[in-house]
Amino acid sequence: MTSHVFSLITPRGSPRILLARAVVCALVTAAVLGGTQPTRADQYTDQISQDQQQQQQYNNEKAALEAEVARDNDKEAALNVIIDAKKAQIAAKNDQVAATQAALVSIAADLDAKQAAHTATLAELAREKKQLATELVVIYEAENQSTPLANLVMSGDFNSFWVQVIDDHRIGELEANTAAKIQDDETKEQAELAQIKAVQQQQQQTLDQQQQELQQLTDEKQQLQAAVDYLNYVKQQDQAKVDQINAAYAALNAQIAQLQAAEAAALAAGGGSGRFTWPDMGPITQGFGCTQWTFEPYDAGCPYPHRFHNGIDIAGPCGHSIVAADAGIAYIEPFQSWGFGNYVIIVHGNGWQTLYGHMSGFAIHGGGQTVSRGQLIGYEGTTGNSTGCHLHFGVNSNNTWVNPLNYLS
Repeated sequence: MTSHVFSLITPRGSPRILLARAVVCALVTAAVLGGTQPTRADQYTDQISQDQQQQQQYNNEKAALEAEVARDNDKEAALNVIIDAKKAQIAAKNDQVAATQAALVSIAADLDAKQAAHTATLAELAREKKQLATELVVIYEAENQSTPLANLVMSGDFNSFWVQVIDDHRIGELEANTAAKIQDDETKEQAELAQIKAVQQQQQQTLDQQQQELQQLTDEKQQLQAAVDYLNYVKQQDQAKVDQINAAYAALNAQIAQLQAAEAAALAAGGGSGRFTWPDMGPITQGFGCTQWTFEPYDAGCPYPHRFHNGIDIAGPCGHSIVAADAGIAYIEPFQSWGFGNYVIIVHGNGWQTLYGHMSGFAIHGGGQTVSRGQLIGYEGTTGNSTGCHLHFGVNSNNTWVNPLNYLS
């Protein structure tokens, strides 16, 4: 069953078992109310006031988170505009790259054609040179003397020879024209080939630059998209917090309604006077306060071994009747194998509550039952952290454990 009244915790440096607020589910108690110390006599009224303050805090936190989500939405919209512009730049750059690549393909085709033509031209020039050489040999044989033409025949260096023979008018006009044409054609072919290669190199450089720009644009787009993704993550986190606050707010509203009902019921039952009847009859085997028993909660304020007992132990036979020390609203708490075993907490109003531990069984139903002073609530046992049948009886006033002997009549 769910604990509605006590949060039995032992924080470091404060060994006393603290008294939590009444009628609180465990999650809301831990997240919202744990550790708060009421300052007014009426614990319920004070707690309701604190819960209403918590409501306002939730509202403020929720408004701040929703404003943050709205700002993130604006940031995301602005980033998306930039991303769209970046996409357009990338598309334009892709078109430029495609055009440059197409131009390179065309240039390569032109270069192939020019190289093929150049090869053919060179072959034709070689044929013409051979023919011209033959004609020059005929002229040489006709003249039958040592001339630059003889030097050509002896050296075989045609290209370095024809200018001289033309200048010396040693060959005829036809041969001179042929030599000039061969030289001119070779020069043109080399120039055209060099020009195509230069254009190809320039186009390749342009393509390399465009591809670098495209990569830069792509990287920038990825960075912008990463920023948008992070904003979405932040928005999801903020929205999750808003959802949690909404859930806690709903639970808090339900809790306030429960507390208001419990306050009225506890006071209507006639409890809350601060005077209690004995819940069990028998000898006291352990008193309230600092103790030598090492299995009790730690308390730095106590002498070694620094242990504190927050109630009194009343010994008796197993199965002995246990009654309510005052009227109020009784809650059966979850079983604790390490603590009070089967135990009951009764809220009496005006900040008073009592604890009944190590019971063997209950005589009341689940949490929230109204009980009267002296009503049977259960039976003595030795459940939980216990060495024999007894009742652990504790009295709490406004979240502070007090000595029950000072309040028992």
